[in-house]
Amino acid sequence: MNYFPIFLDAKMISVLVVGGGEIAGAKIDLLIKSPAKVTVVSPKVSANIQALIDDDKIAYIDGVYEKSQLAGKQLVFVATENRSLNEQVNLDARECGVLANVVDNADLCHFITPAIIDRSPMVFAMVSSGQSPVLLRYWREKLETMIPQSLGKLASFAGAKRQAVKDHFSNFANRRLFWESFFTHTGIEQGKDLESTFNAQLANSKDEAKNQGELLLIDAPAHPDLLTLGAVRNMQKADNILHDANVAANIIDLCRRDAPKAINNDSNIAETLALLQQGKRVCYLHLGDVAAAHPLLTAAEDKNYPIYRFNCARR
Repeated sequence: MNYFPIFLDAKMISVLVVGGGEIAGAKIDLLIKSPAKVTVVSPKVSANIQALIDDDKIAYIDGVYEKSQLAGKQLVFVATENRSLNEQVNLDARECGVLANVVDNADLCHFITPAIIDRSPMVFAMVSSGQSPVLLRYWREKLETMIPQSLGKLASFAGAKRQAVKDHFSNFANRRLFWESFFTHTGIEQGKDLESTFNAQLANSKDEAKNQGELLLIDAPAHPDLLTLGAVRNMQKADNILHDANVAANIIDLCRRDAPKAINNDSNIAETLALLQQGKRVCYLHLGDVAAAHPLLTAAEDKNYPIYRFNCARR
């Protein structure tokens, strides 16, 4: 991963845009969707940019770029066809500690802007690291049709109800289980009956400690594409991850990111049983079939913990 993905609090950033043409206008149109302070510098600007200036949505410097204009800025976008100017802004930005993005010139970029699917407050961002813009555009368009327009409404609703759920449940595990159940309820993704469904589900949910863990056995394939949907879903729900030493890193990466991970061996069976006793979901990523006499299975079965198997797809 050559680029580190990060979202900036736009209320805290000030941006300079160098250039006044259509490409600069496209960057500005995206920037003003956020509360970032935007300043454009150019001797001439497009009609679209001029309209934003007239409406006081952006600040305007009528003239040519100067290094002093970077003062107080955190980001600078450069959208000109003047290569020497683009290179100069890049150098000035480095000296001033400002991150620069020179449109269509990855070598002069300190950061890149992603393709965005906006379902605010849910925002999805993707990049091809500058390798294949057409492929990136294809997948953005594909995902646009798959992600419901109502997802932002659902996220805002959940945000408004977080305190109510926190007050109802005394521990994080029960809160997480509640939200998992709520988000997978029929019609919820379409934003239907949110209030009534939420109230009914909360009223019927008891704040009880989960007293029985689950052991999830997942046959780890050689390639992530061979994982079944059920396997991935349970990998992302697991509280703790065990894996054989040779399981591929790109398989382990698909597990819940904040779940503790460890290589399975005979010495941590007691620790795994303790997790199951605490009501944890433990996912074991193994290579090949797990024999019935496997020490971990034998120990879990002796304690009557539920064991679920998920096999990968075969080619």
